Amino acid sequence: MNEELKFIHASDFHLDQPMSGLAQIPPHLKESLVNAPYLAATRVFDLAIAERVDFVLLSGDLFDLETAGCRPASFLLSQFERLAEKKIAVYWCGGAVDHPDRWPSVVELPKNVRTFSANIVEEVYHHRSGHPVATILGSGHDPQRQTGSDFSVDSVEIFPIGLAYGEFDTNAITARNIRYWALGGRHQHQVQERGNSLVAFSGSPQSRHPTEVGTHGCCLVRVDKTGQIRTQFVETDAFRWLPQEIEIAENATSEEIENVFSDRALRLINEHPDRQLLVSWRISTTGTFNPKLRNEKICEDRLQWLRKEFGISPTGLWSVSLDIDAPSSLPSGWFQEDTILGDYLRAISRYREDPSIQISLHGYLPAIVEQDATHAIGRLNGEDRDKVLSAATLVGVDYLAAHRDWNDAVASSEQ
Repeated sequence: MNEELKFIHASDFHLDQPMSGLAQIPPHLKESLVNAPYLAATRVFDLAIAERVDFVLLSGDLFDLETAGCRPASFLLSQFERLAEKKIAVYWCGGAVDHPDRWPSVVELPKNVRTFSANIVEEVYHHRSGHPVATILGSGHDPQRQTGSDFSVDSVEIFPIGLAYGEFDTNAITARNIRYWALGGRHQHQVQERGNSLVAFSGSPQSRHPTEVGTHGCCLVRVDKTGQIRTQFVETDAFRWLPQEIEIAENATSEEIENVFSDRALRLINEHPDRQLLVSWRISTTGTFNPKLRNEKICEDRLQWLRKEFGISPTGLWSVSLDIDAPSSLPSGWFQEDTILGDYLRAISRYREDPSIQISLHGYLPAIVEQDATHAIGRLNGEDRDKVLSAATLVGVDYLAAHRDWNDAVASSEQ
């Protein structure tokens, strides 16, 4: 190969799937949220044109061909035609929901688009100026395929690429001579070296849920005349989930707390320009427990302040939620009180000190609740048990001590 080979690898557009995980959608972001998957996908095709790539590899789950409406298909057709005008080929293998065989027969795909069936592994050559520069072995989603052994080729002279979708065991791939694996089916970007080969999941161009954190995009791949592969992850997402944890003192003033939030928010906005950030805040604390810090109204007011201060622009930081962890310690005097609070905290302490005591809620649950579910609660242990007890402590304190003054808490801790 005398010239550099350059291509885009992208997958998991899910054009028909809306964003989820937002309890409240601000009016000024509604349209952007709806259009986010399309904007991210457009950036993939824009990149292909700007970089003048040889071809684009699409490894599945672009949209559900059976349930989606007309918009996703119309969008893809227009993008494929844009690439055709620039003489850029598209190689598309089907994923779990977009088997190309289900493409409407009345809508013909442009001639620059080559699709792959799930039944067999098909081998095609990509030509430049009449000469083959890449061998593409493609096949759609096959749930039984894990090692990719049926993708083997005899020679690496014409750069071999495996194009597929599925839950491949990347450590058990046994195919011979495939230099680059263009895989789909995972929404997070992952690249793993396997000898002189790369196994890559491009990830989704746009995240859909709070669990899909961080940057999302596609892979720009370059292969030099010696066969050396260089990959570049290119960000395409319009919205980005970035959960944040901050630490403050229990006795911090409102001004001090707002300064901490402001510093972090401004830093995030500067680090992620031209993106709308979706942030779930979690606060951990140090020092003597302050009941007012966790006051429900104060927390809600602070969340609204964050939204007003940083979330009103099209590319800013929208605060999805704000939660405060259980305090690291409670005033020791509370455990000695002859009050409901004291009784409650002593009961929690017994559960913490003696792991053999089962957590049983049978007597407090409706009769219609299945026994298996309540038995599972009683079997909690280790880290899960600690999390449940911490949450129970915080709920109890919230109801039984939220009215107390912080100075009283300090005095109680000194007893």
